[in-house]
Amino acid sequence: MGNESNKNFGIILIDRSRMEYFDMNVKKQMVFNFSPNLVRDLEVINRIDLEKQIILFINFYKLNPQSLVIVLSEEVIFEILVDEVSDSQFELTLNNFLYHLPFEETIHKIYRQPKGYRIVAVNKDLIETIRHMFIKMGFYVEAIVPTSIIGINVKTLDLAAANFISAKLNMIKDQTLVTSQIQSKPKNPEEKQVFGIKRVFILLTFFSLLLILLLFMLYRQTTPFRL
Repeated sequence: MGNESNKNFGIILIDRSRMEYFDMNVKKQMVFNFSPNLVRDLEVINRIDLEKQIILFINFYKLNPQSLVIVLSEEVIFEILVDEVSDSQFELTLNNFLYHLPFEETIHKIYRQPKGYRIVAVNKDLIETIRHMFIKMGFYVEAIVPTSIIGINVKTLDLAAANFISAKLNMIKDQTLVTSQIQSKPKNPEEKQVFGIKRVFILLTFFSLLLILLLFMLYRQTTPFRL
């Protein structure tokens, strides 16, 4: 999506209670409110009905397939800032952060900051459902980015916000979440430690039994047979 096509794309803002669509070609904003029976607390309650409603939204506003940028509001993302630490400490911090998120699967990305890192995560189910339906309807998603890395806190897609995003397209594509890892909730580090201790105990028990069996067989072979 080069500069010559900056006026021919759409922007989607996903917020906690709604989805906004801004068409850069006609400079128009369209709003799709999430009803509680579709999306509640960032969780997809009824995926089939949500997909149907997105199709109706696209058809009602006669949205033509085009390139899209999806922006995630601060109400949708979870993020933490991490100082410069050792690799092991960073991994522990990352796993703790992802473990305590209220979702089974997340999309996350680690952004390098002037000092330290910014870790951003979002519910995979909600984002992927919306992304999948627009792709299914012929759209092409160029990037998915949190508002925290754009440079302004986007709360609504008015013309000023849309123009600002348009001017940042190249940077936004470089910072996209879509190529980052999609993963299941990691185990609690304490649970992982307990599991490791149990595994060591099981292995020690197994090898002890194996050693006893081996010694018994050696004893049988060296002991003379008696009537």
